[in-house]
Amino acid sequence: MLGGESYTLMNNVTCDSLSSERKLSLDEACLTVTNFDALNILDLWAQVEECYNCSSWKFLSLKPRTSSFLKVNSTYVTNIFIETPLSVCLHKYRFHFDQHGIYSVKFNSSHFYPIATEQQGNNEYAAILAAALFFFFLYVFVLAAKFLHFKMEEGRFSRYTSRRENVTNLSEESLSIYNEASETEPLNQIEATSHSVSKRLNSLDTFRGYLIAIIMMIFVNYKGGKYYFFNHSPWNGLTVADLVFPWFMWIMGVSLILSIHSQLRRQVTRSSMVFKIFKRSFILFGLGIINNSLKSNNLPNFRIFGVLQRFSLCYFINAIPEVFFMKGELVEYDSSLFRIQDLFHSWAQWLIIDFLVIVHTVLTFALKVPGCPTGYLGPGGIQADGAYVNCTGGSAGFIDRVFLGENHMYGHPSCKQIYDSSMHFDPEGPFGTLTSCLTVQLGLCAGRIIHYYETNAERLWRWLMWGIILGIIAGFLCSWSKETGIIPVNKNLWSLSFVFVTASFAMFLFAILYYFIDAKEKWNGGIFRAMGMNSILLYIGHEATKGVFPWSWTPSPKTHSGILFMSIWGTSLWVLIGLLCHKKKLYLSI
Repeated sequence: MLGGESYTLMNNVTCDSLSSERKLSLDEACLTVTNFDALNILDLWAQVEECYNCSSWKFLSLKPRTSSFLKVNSTYVTNIFIETPLSVCLHKYRFHFDQHGIYSVKFNSSHFYPIATEQQGNNEYAAILAAALFFFFLYVFVLAAKFLHFKMEEGRFSRYTSRRENVTNLSEESLSIYNEASETEPLNQIEATSHSVSKRLNSLDTFRGYLIAIIMMIFVNYKGGKYYFFNHSPWNGLTVADLVFPWFMWIMGVSLILSIHSQLRRQVTRSSMVFKIFKRSFILFGLGIINNSLKSNNLPNFRIFGVLQRFSLCYFINAIPEVFFMKGELVEYDSSLFRIQDLFHSWAQWLIIDFLVIVHTVLTFALKVPGCPTGYLGPGGIQADGAYVNCTGGSAGFIDRVFLGENHMYGHPSCKQIYDSSMHFDPEGPFGTLTSCLTVQLGLCAGRIIHYYETNAERLWRWLMWGIILGIIAGFLCSWSKETGIIPVNKNLWSLSFVFVTASFAMFLFAILYYFIDAKEKWNGGIFRAMGMNSILLYIGHEATKGVFPWSWTPSPKTHSGILFMSIWGTSLWVLIGLLCHKKKLYLSI
């Protein structure tokens, strides 16, 4: 637990001995505290700042003219309070320790020195910079190799052409026919190829496999170097890892529109499409159950829901109305209605999703949860002096516990370490599915723009406008802050502000990818497109091999750089597997 136990008292140990014997673990530093007051006992209290609205915890009392040594947490900013035995706060320190750094602080009842750095800590982020530079130069090397290969092939083709012209005696007529054929036939072939490629949106596959989608998901699940920003937020807030799941949900919405529209154009019956949706949803849910059994197959404590199960439910809830209400052919409207035809044609789908969101909001803020304040959205545990210790997740946690039973829910939520929460809470539980459907619907909205508007300019400015509007709504809901808004950004709860902010980022990023890949054709997506076309295979595969050599191992000693190398190595293996499957044309995607 970090909220209260950010310090560990050590007896008969010095910071120098800890450093020399390498007994400081990941994200730990050492602090020497000295009370040089001749008469008064002084108490030291502390609190990790990430633990919002948590009371400080008492760690030690220092007798006059004594010192103690503490292991301190270096992940988050820490508040240290010096108080008298009568709980009178004399001084407060706010400090962010560096990993494996050695620090000291001296004080008495009337004078307080700043925290001094005795030995500089390790630069725990240097490994990230080194890895980024390595992949940058690797990318430059690959580009250079491709360029040289192209030049060599071009030179070889030129020599072959010149030899053919020298040895072939063609008449003027036959030469003109040859030139005409050589110019028109390849051109027709390129046009045909371009037309077929345009049916598959390369920017969508690239987004699905982009660095912060499937590749980042694998990297994060392989511990991501154990950096806190490559992990999920303890409760409120947003990290890189928190973007992966909602973006996949959003991408599923875009893909769903393109798939249904394609089937309608091929005159596939709607009943056949409904059957396929049932089948696909059942398979996704079943794969999720199998994936959960890889971690534990103990039925009395078996986790029922998970990532793929939520994909399954959201896919089903959004796909069925789309099949019934999507029009097979576009209808001509006057100019004013034409500007919003995508919204006009999807009013029934929006009505269904809006109903689910309203139900979610009403239950969140109006349901009376036993022993908890109405509308509570916190993590429970030690927050607010432990007043809401059994209220983790508020209504969402309560409904899921009633629906599933606590033994069948996720037992290690991200709030457990910081807030010392003892309650099970499932971040992919059934209640959060209601707002997750809105994430998919916003992806459907982006897909409809492709379906209803032909020019790149029309599509791009609509995506950008949606991104701006959704970002503003999210900002107002969370009051442009991490903790104090009406509805904070929270991945565990899949809060409305979380839906809007992640969809906003998705709109912006997709617009950028579409502009460079499909509109301007400056890039084809490379390995990211290949990875995105095999997302299900890569997800199931990396989950099954988590903790299995050669994908992962236990680094010795445990350092951020060692764990980062392991994370990158395991991710790279799955990139190679994805490329191999792409070469063999084996695809299994969400």
